[in-house]
Amino acid sequence: MLKTAVILMLTCCLAMVAAHAYPELTVDVATLTFADTIEGLSVAHTFVLTNTGDQDTVIASAAPSCACTRIVAELDAYRLFPGQSVALTARFDTVGSSGFVSKKLMVRSNAPGPDGDGVMELRFEGIVLAPMPYQSSVADLGSDIYLLVDVRDASAYAARHLIGALNVPLAEAAALATRLPPSAAIVIYDETGSSSALGEVARILHGAGVEDVYSLQGGFAQWQARYGAVRTVTGPDSTWGDFLDTSGVRLVSQSAQTTPYYAAQLLTDCVLLDLRAPEDYAAGHLAGAVNLAASDVAAYIAELKRETPIIVYSSDGATSDRVAYELWTQGRRATSLLGGFLEWTAQRGYDFVVASAR
Repeated sequence: MLKTAVILMLTCCLAMVAAHAYPELTVDVATLTFADTIEGLSVAHTFVLTNTGDQDTVIASAAPSCACTRIVAELDAYRLFPGQSVALTARFDTVGSSGFVSKKLMVRSNAPGPDGDGVMELRFEGIVLAPMPYQSSVADLGSDIYLLVDVRDASAYAARHLIGALNVPLAEAAALATRLPPSAAIVIYDETGSSSALGEVARILHGAGVEDVYSLQGGFAQWQARYGAVRTVTGPDSTWGDFLDTSGVRLVSQSAQTTPYYAAQLLTDCVLLDLRAPEDYAAGHLAGAVNLAASDVAAYIAELKRETPIIVYSSDGATSDRVAYELWTQGRRATSLLGGFLEWTAQRGYDFVVASAR
């Protein structure tokens, strides 16, 4: 009888313990208060989520409240055992924000949460400052950047070509096309703007899944007739190399169509200058960017028209900010890429980034 009573008591105790077992989700810092940040830079933080309950916590989803914030790695249907933690890294893009901002992330799980609805709110909060006139954001450059491709033979290219142009002779186009990022806009040109030659290159690019192909009207000859040696250089070009990211959707077609691109448009496009050390440049730089020491910038741009837009970037933006400010005070259309190359890769990964010379 006593044995039966003890068993009943133990059974009741276990049932009571089980009844009070529940999942619970906690976070190390619910609100990240960031230092004053210039609009155009991004703010990243890793929130550490921990199951402090007695049962498994299943994270159903983790999502931002606006498109300006993104989660680096998805946590949908992620199971945490009691005592287990997981890192949730998120990045807030400040473009379009000003003054005090507060941006939410909602983590939904089977844990009750503060309001009993299974939702935990995480926040980015802080002050966003206006950029200086000589600063431009990754978003600004990203919306304008394209690949400039010279399809003439190597000797014509070496004799003179447009600054930042990659040489892809027709004979090499098929081999190189699949090594180009499919999402990139590409402007191609030959000597005369020949529709047959450019159409063949466009067909090869479209066949490799590159969708946006433009052709410079009138070709290089018309450019020289109008502008002489403006925005042109001689010799081989070291601004290109192997793209570090060629992922993306390839929409393959056999179209030979191109969208017209005019010399007047190209004249207003920016010239990219990379101010980092040669070894850093070789390891990875924006396609078409010219590598210069900060002290050599003034002499290099002296050959360019004063109205030519110039974007300079350094590793973290500090050096390029200084150079851009000096040029801006001299009346040049110069801007510095906010946060430099590090900010570009933080926001866009290796998009448009090439390493070493081919």
